[in-house]
Amino acid sequence: MPDIPFWNKCNNKCVMCTNTPGFARQPGEAYRLKSQIGKLERYLKGLGPVYLKNSGSAEFVSLTGGEPTLHPEFFQLLAYFRRRLPGTPITLLSNGRRFSDEKFTRKFAAAARPPFTVAVALHGPAARVHDAVAGVPGSFTETVKGLGNLAALAPGVRLEIRLVLHKKSIKHFPGTLKFLLRNFPDTSRCLVAAIHYEIEGMSLENHAAVGLRLGASAKALNDALPLIRRFENFRLYHFPLCLVGKELRPLCWITIPEEDRVYPPGKCGGCALRDKCLGLMAEYSKMFGDEELRPVKR
Repeated sequence: MPDIPFWNKCNNKCVMCTNTPGFARQPGEAYRLKSQIGKLERYLKGLGPVYLKNSGSAEFVSLTGGEPTLHPEFFQLLAYFRRRLPGTPITLLSNGRRFSDEKFTRKFAAAARPPFTVAVALHGPAARVHDAVAGVPGSFTETVKGLGNLAALAPGVRLEIRLVLHKKSIKHFPGTLKFLLRNFPDTSRCLVAAIHYEIEGMSLENHAAVGLRLGASAKALNDALPLIRRFENFRLYHFPLCLVGKELRPLCWITIPEEDRVYPPGKCGGCALRDKCLGLMAEYSKMFGDEELRPVKR
């Protein structure tokens, strides 16, 4: 199943957002309940291309944004998607701020029948770091409270905390891990995913501020291995296997469709890890090339 843009407005202005400003300027009517129902029904009937990303995948659905929880018909849409996709794992991508409202979280917990995951991005261990990335003062406080409410009030919902690594966040990565261990010590309750940022939308426009090579990102992961070991559920997204240490390789997931990945023949052709590796994100390859790759010999 595809990535489905649930709502195109957002209450954050993240410096590495994969959307462009033009996305939010589209008429909201295109994302209202009637339109969303029409799109999904056409998709389920196989009536031509409807969604742009991961349209060929049938394993799960990602409800993206904008910020999905701001949708004026959020709970009606949530009920519709679950009714039409019974048993399909659904992941809601969110900045977590609406979940700072306990009433909203309780209503969500009742509606989000499993299998259901909420993936919330945390940009740093303190307000000055997180808010600078999110672009909105006070967003850190609401996001952290939202994470706490989800953990406490929505036991049937899987919680995923996403740490997007780029120039503005990378030096704070160890501190963010320590913050999570202090504030969410039951590491079995959530999945933590460290993600190398994607080069599109605002992250492309803000390249000077966020641009980061995979080698630097992977070094931060390798250096933080003692902290990462303390999490029961930890994943790495968008990392070539050759750049991370052997102990981290089992944590790497292939998270983007085949058409958005490249395997440079001169580097990946003879690599022993090729078949289980993400390779390089296509846009990353265009921006930075492949000189960082270090193929693993058989």
